[in-house]
Amino acid sequence: MIDFSAELNGSQMSAVVSPPERPALVLAGAGSGKTRTLTYRVAWLLSECAISPSEILLLTFTNKAAVEMLDRVYSLTECEPRRFWGGTFHSIGNRFLRIEGRSIGISSDFTIMDSEDSVSALKNAAEKACPKFFSNKENPRPALLMDIISYARNTCLSIPRAMAERFSWIETPAERIADIAQAYTLAKRNGNLCDFDDLLELWLSLLESNPDILEKYRERFANVLVDEYQDTNALQCRILDLLAGGGHITAVGDDAQCIYSWRGARLDNILRFRERYPAAYIYKIEQNYRSTAQILAFANCILDSMPVDEAYKKTLLPARSGEALPMVLRALDSSSQGRMVASMILEIIDAGRYAAGDIAVLYRSHFQSMDLQLCLQEKHIDYVITSGVKFFEQSHIKDVIAQLRWVANPSDFVSFWRFVKFLPKIGEKTALKIYSAAREISEKTGESLPSVLCQSKIHSKVPQAAREIFADMASSLAEIEKMLLCEKLQNSKELEAGDAWAESAPSQADFFDRFADNSSALSESAEHSCFDNALERAHTPADIVRYACSGWYVNAMKTMYEDWNDRVDDFDALVEYAAKYANFWDFLSNVSLEMSESEGSKNPGLSGERRSDRVRLMTVHQAKGLEFPVVFVIGAAEGLFPTQRSIDEGDVEEERRLFYVAATRARDHLIITYPRAGMVNGVFEERVQSRFLESVPRQLYSISF
Repeated sequence: MIDFSAELNGSQMSAVVSPPERPALVLAGAGSGKTRTLTYRVAWLLSECAISPSEILLLTFTNKAAVEMLDRVYSLTECEPRRFWGGTFHSIGNRFLRIEGRSIGISSDFTIMDSEDSVSALKNAAEKACPKFFSNKENPRPALLMDIISYARNTCLSIPRAMAERFSWIETPAERIADIAQAYTLAKRNGNLCDFDDLLELWLSLLESNPDILEKYRERFANVLVDEYQDTNALQCRILDLLAGGGHITAVGDDAQCIYSWRGARLDNILRFRERYPAAYIYKIEQNYRSTAQILAFANCILDSMPVDEAYKKTLLPARSGEALPMVLRALDSSSQGRMVASMILEIIDAGRYAAGDIAVLYRSHFQSMDLQLCLQEKHIDYVITSGVKFFEQSHIKDVIAQLRWVANPSDFVSFWRFVKFLPKIGEKTALKIYSAAREISEKTGESLPSVLCQSKIHSKVPQAAREIFADMASSLAEIEKMLLCEKLQNSKELEAGDAWAESAPSQADFFDRFADNSSALSESAEHSCFDNALERAHTPADIVRYACSGWYVNAMKTMYEDWNDRVDDFDALVEYAAKYANFWDFLSNVSLEMSESEGSKNPGLSGERRSDRVRLMTVHQAKGLEFPVVFVIGAAEGLFPTQRSIDEGDVEEERRLFYVAATRARDHLIITYPRAGMVNGVFEERVQSRFLESVPRQLYSISF
């Protein structure tokens, strides 16, 4: 027998014993024991309501979550996991289609394609339906094309509406993409294939078009339980509403942690639960077992100004005490922020109370971690990145560096091939043909290779579909070459002028190094003066990198990546990194060393090695569901967190929820930092602290400058 009242607190108990015939929405705050509540709910249905395991459908967002819950149920009730229908939406959809798919023309032996195979199949379908589609540089590349179609399917929107809502920069007519989507669907059906979205879309079609089958499973699954309900999209919500039949559903989630709208999650699914289920009970679980009282007081204030129905308002209540207030630290720029955080981490580890694996550094966007990565390497602090690859390993960073490397050394065909391959109809053989022709002209005339690329003799060897973008690329490379030549000349003049010149016009690197250790000694007027002097210099490494990060390559990125805007933000970080160098060649050499060191080191987050002795670096999105004794949140400035894009669009509420998620990952210590200045659209600007910090009373955190 399970003593539910002894193992659950009052609010958990109320949710667990909710009448099974009534719909229930459990609003579980961060760290409140959501998984425990859902697990005991299943155990209570089995042991106290005499419900069979075969009558329970448990839907989660990860197989790991489903396995953990059902294993815990087994330890409580000795009911074997295999007796349940439990798993992710996609795995359960697969199971439905294997059993009932023939009713909508789906054979039970269909093959599920992985993401790579799906993109390849879409590319083939597009080329058959519209042979010249990918020859047009304005059209999205296959991976982005898949993102557009997938977003439309998961949000139950037409492709025109989905494009207007999320892909407004794409100029391709929506009708053409819709035709390609239809051709892709036909190719899958002819090949007895399904992609991941089919597992949901066809499952919904199966239920909607077969009333008898729908009724059969409604009767079978007397209890539908769903985890992380706030993350459901329109497609998943429709499936749940059909299966629940207006009644037998227990949904567990937290509207304050809805942070995935960019991939289709719909906040209204949880906010309008009662509209779809008028008889629903709503339970709040607010007792937090993770964080100290001081951290929770800070976190609660973040949400105070969030517009929300009174029935959904929650206040996290502490179950444990603490001593330390959250800290807010202001740094001069991202570089000094990285040095400060790395030094604090080293001090924490050396003190012996916490291991490196107890520490996490969270950030809104991956590019914000670049300076910190470099500082951690300098201090020999092991770290693992779970939010992606290291900064200099990212493909778009490598692409820009390849352009700079090639202009600096036109004999480097490997770098040339790295970026020219993005042009339509140019493979390695064609690239080599163009390169060889340019080199032959260069050797005859003495002209540089970048300038030769601009000549009509070379353009005639470029495939017709690529000529326009090739001309843009060649012009950009030639301009970079001019800037490099000017930079060489400028450096030689500086050497002749000596120290007197250096004192009269400090570089950005000089400025930041000089005041990094005592930023409070600088008045606002003095800061502006130094910024202005720094920016008056032409053809610095930062200028050159800034130019290379614009133009043709950014336009090409828009057709390759859904997150092209975020990748452009990475370029600001690269320009800021370049601003530390007075000499372009020093910059390029150090970037090459950083790349070599980065690629030569193992990432334990990817290799599966033990990670307990490494500091964790991750985006806040990646940190959701995790907790750490010590949490740093870096980049808490306007334009960074919240992002400038959310500010410009007048929609920062999801950013607020994301900041709340970041704060509630901390168990013992929460340290928030922000830079007072940084690169914005390639220009150094001042920054102010995040509006989310402004919403927290000053007495709830300590502050340092």
